[in-house]
Amino acid sequence: MGLVTWILIGVIVLVAIGLGVGVFFSGLLRGAEIAGTNPAVQNATQETKEFIDDRVDITNNVLIVTTAEFSYSKGEPVAITVKNSGDQTLSFPNAALGLEVEHVDSGKKYSVVAAQVITDLAPGESKTITWQDDSAGPGKYTAAVYTTPDRTIAGQSSFEITG
Repeated sequence: MGLVTWILIGVIVLVAIGLGVGVFFSGLLRGAEIAGTNPAVQNATQETKEFIDDRVDITNNVLIVTTAEFSYSKGEPVAITVKNSGDQTLSFPNAALGLEVEHVDSGKKYSVVAAQVITDLAPGESKTITWQDDSAGPGKYTAAVYTTPDRTIAGQSSFEITG
């Protein structure tokens, strides 16, 4: 075999390798596109995003409000934890840390029964408040904490009540 033949074989091999790599990566990209448009993948991605967005909302990087679970049965106590992640002690208007629960669709607000005493929450400290109202029907709820008289939300979390 001559030099031209070896060059021709080399070019054919390089083209085959190049096409193989191109086909491989285009197949990989196409597979990712198909997976990305799959309703199950989109639903799981959206549910994960909603879970994270609803579960913890750090409005001012000072208060973190979470619920022990995302979904509760009707009449089941809801454990809501408020944590001061800032570096200053925060004061609240009552022992429930100014917590208020609201039904998202109806806008009905539920108060949290607590002693009307000013309550402090030191940096790094957290307090769990249990809320239960048998009249609260199924649906999505927010638990919001207010620290200022103008009712600015300092932190909130979402949960749902089922059947």
